[in-house]
Amino acid sequence: MKMTAQTLVLAAACLAASASAQDSGTIPEPRPLLARYVLPDGKLLVGGGPEAEAVAAAAGDRLSARIVGPLGAVPLLTQGTIALAVLPREMTVIERASVRRFSGGLPVSVKIMQGLHVYARSDKDGAVDARVLALLSAMLSDEGQARLARLLPMYKALAPADLAAGRTQLSAVHGAAYEERTPGYVLPDGSFSIIGSDTLTEVLPDVLAAYARKAPGTRFSPDLRGSSTAMPALTAGTTIFAPMGRELWQNDLDAFRQAKGYEPVRIRVAYASHGPRPDGKTPPAVYVNAGNPILGLSVSEMKRVFAAGAPGGDLTDWSALAAPRAPSGPIHVYGARDDGGFATAMRLSKLDGLPLSARYQALPSGKAILEAVAADPQGIGHATWIGAGEAPAGVRVLPLSSQDGGPYVLPGKGKMRGQWPISYFLNVYVDKQPGQPIAEAAKGLLRYMLSDEGQAIIARHSAEEDGYLPLDQTDLAAERKVIDSL
Repeated sequence: MKMTAQTLVLAAACLAASASAQDSGTIPEPRPLLARYVLPDGKLLVGGGPEAEAVAAAAGDRLSARIVGPLGAVPLLTQGTIALAVLPREMTVIERASVRRFSGGLPVSVKIMQGLHVYARSDKDGAVDARVLALLSAMLSDEGQARLARLLPMYKALAPADLAAGRTQLSAVHGAAYEERTPGYVLPDGSFSIIGSDTLTEVLPDVLAAYARKAPGTRFSPDLRGSSTAMPALTAGTTIFAPMGRELWQNDLDAFRQAKGYEPVRIRVAYASHGPRPDGKTPPAVYVNAGNPILGLSVSEMKRVFAAGAPGGDLTDWSALAAPRAPSGPIHVYGARDDGGFATAMRLSKLDGLPLSARYQALPSGKAILEAVAADPQGIGHATWIGAGEAPAGVRVLPLSSQDGGPYVLPGKGKMRGQWPISYFLNVYVDKQPGQPIAEAAKGLLRYMLSDEGQAIIARHSAEEDGYLPLDQTDLAAERKVIDSL
């Protein structure tokens, strides 16, 4: 497709709008920020790649460095286990949004050398820990710049205009006193922190109350502000496990791997709801235009439509599909941006990691995807969670099958609930260090969630907007084996 100047301007505007929405959209009510980065000797801990050591050395006896890599530094900053993240790049839109969702304010970015940035958290009022703010100011002083130049000879010094702009920027930031807290997921009252998905605000308290009757000496304190807060907390060690209403996004996984050197373990606890339904959320699904008569799509056909290079070759025309009542004409494919978020997770887990189709049109939101399909009789789209009543009237969820020709099913609520071939789950990720068992408190609660009693509690909440469905016996047996192996 030829890219006209108008098309390029529109694409740039969409990207800017998406970034702006991430930076200014609604987030849960923030809590006071904690400083888990104060070491016993009074030094503050910073993190990042090898440059972090040089930044710490330039600060004299005020900083210590932890090498966790640029990706690993962002979740540690989010959770306050490091005071500064030292990055040889700017944060991505997804990283900025993740920090903001937990801390309440956008991360403060300060360029200290050409191509080298340090990031600090700010609270909902834009305030930075006063100790951190003083360190940032020192880095931009003449003496601080000279030290950094000696210790980082591979980086060029800031141009005078950039240095002046940085100093002006910092002069507008105000400091605050952050409460100090030791690292870890055990809170001062002895309870275990659980940080994760806001889809659990109704069901998890019931699970914890029931479990407390069986294990009265073990207490948990949930902080449920969204799935994007779960993995940063697990990576930083501030949650006993990470409950998520979605699969890991690639940036989540890469950050954990870089910081830890191994992968988290996934336990599936429930199916991600059912749908479509007007009174609750519909899980990620494939949508077609409401006027499209096709009965369904097989998983192998879905891969050949949405991906490039799948076995059997790309499918580009509706008439090539095996399902009855398939129309004819070119298939127009819509989906989310392959930017490390939902589309990347979908591509890796549902499309065998293949590249997206050359015909795939990337759009900035689930709403935009469904609106495009509603306006296009030949359109098909893969969208993430859709809220109650948010899908336009011109689309429908397309039934899917694990084999060509059917039988085709929807993400249903009954005995067939485990047959939806692209099932999404309530996932719990745990930090299982090789050769070491996980905490008994985590193992006991996970066992209870997968017990008949725990699954019954999940079933009682299934009709809620964020409701989940209990696992079928096959998946339940498989996940119980995973727990036994931890």
